[in-house]
Amino acid sequence: MPQQSGAPGAIVLGSDFKALGVVRSLGRGGIPCVVIDNLPRSAWFSRYVTRRFKWDGPMEGESFLHLLIRIAKEYHLEKWVLFPLQDEVVEFVARNTEQLAKVYQLVTQDWRVLQWAQDKRLTYIMAEEVGVPYPHTLYPTDENDLKTMEITFPVIIKPAISIRFQHSLRLKALPVHNYGELLSQYRLTASIINPEEIMIQEIIPGDGRRQYSVASYCKEGKIILSMMARRTRQYPIDYGLSSSYVEATDVPILKEPAEKLLSYMRVSGMVEVEFKHDLRDDQYKLLDINVRPWGWHTLCIASGLDFPYIQYRDVLGNEPTSIEPCYGYHWVRLLTDIPAGLQEIRAGITSPGAYVRSFMGKTVFSVFDWRDPLPAFGDFEVALSRLLKSLYRKGLRV
Repeated sequence: MPQQSGAPGAIVLGSDFKALGVVRSLGRGGIPCVVIDNLPRSAWFSRYVTRRFKWDGPMEGESFLHLLIRIAKEYHLEKWVLFPLQDEVVEFVARNTEQLAKVYQLVTQDWRVLQWAQDKRLTYIMAEEVGVPYPHTLYPTDENDLKTMEITFPVIIKPAISIRFQHSLRLKALPVHNYGELLSQYRLTASIINPEEIMIQEIIPGDGRRQYSVASYCKEGKIILSMMARRTRQYPIDYGLSSSYVEATDVPILKEPAEKLLSYMRVSGMVEVEFKHDLRDDQYKLLDINVRPWGWHTLCIASGLDFPYIQYRDVLGNEPTSIEPCYGYHWVRLLTDIPAGLQEIRAGITSPGAYVRSFMGKTVFSVFDWRDPLPAFGDFEVALSRLLKSLYRKGLRV
């Protein structure tokens, strides 16, 4: 639908494949999009981007705040809609809503709301209060606590606030099979993040086929629109950074626990709530909450729920209308799903034939689109550059 003349554009903070989905959603609605990032990725090359700003520094802090305010005034972007895409940028915006709201229109609530999703310690406190199951979790204050805790191995070590950990190790969690590993992995984690943010958590058996999500659009904690999905594959297949193959499938039992959590938060906007089905007690247990566009949000667009466009219009005062999702699509990020598929084949989780057949049917690609082809080349270039840098660093350590 063409956008009305004179309506504000969108400032997208980030340029990865999540940002690309936002840019394409808004751009096809006639909304001009500006992208700001410190690492040009797929969205940077989209035909729907009208202006690009390269920032040589972290996308947080006083300098970045001053940049955003200066750009708005210098390029007449006042009252444009600000979309942060990465967790650390979401937190930055949430902690600076007062200053940024004077210049932009925000899709991000302040930190008092978003902290319940961004800090998993608070996430699990909330789950406990509303009666939503979650994995058994311990919170050591220092290394000495490990000796007194009753731990049933195997477990994982994971951060309460994940972004610095992920940037350092390219993983969401570290597996631990005995006390010796616990000590070494704890020390490694404590060298990266604040020890107060370290959590020890039970492992829920099962691969991605047991992992589900509720994708929703909320107003003050009330779910207005939603759909469910199964996050069938991730890469790496154990504690991967993100999903690589997601199927839109209805799981009605998940709506009630998601509603309890989102109502408690009184959150508004795009939210994904992640669960894992524990066959040991037949419970769906809370894993994570994302209060920004998630990796596979373009699957929702294909299913009829164009969340970025809905959010943009809502910010401008156009209330969302009821839409029923169309299930049956699946989403794939080839750059990570091919290695995930190879890992699953080697592990005996799937067969080559079954992996190939999983692409049959209605497929949504994370980046490739013949109507906007250049981002696929940009995505590949960034991935290749990261691979070469990783190989170079490994060569230096040998």
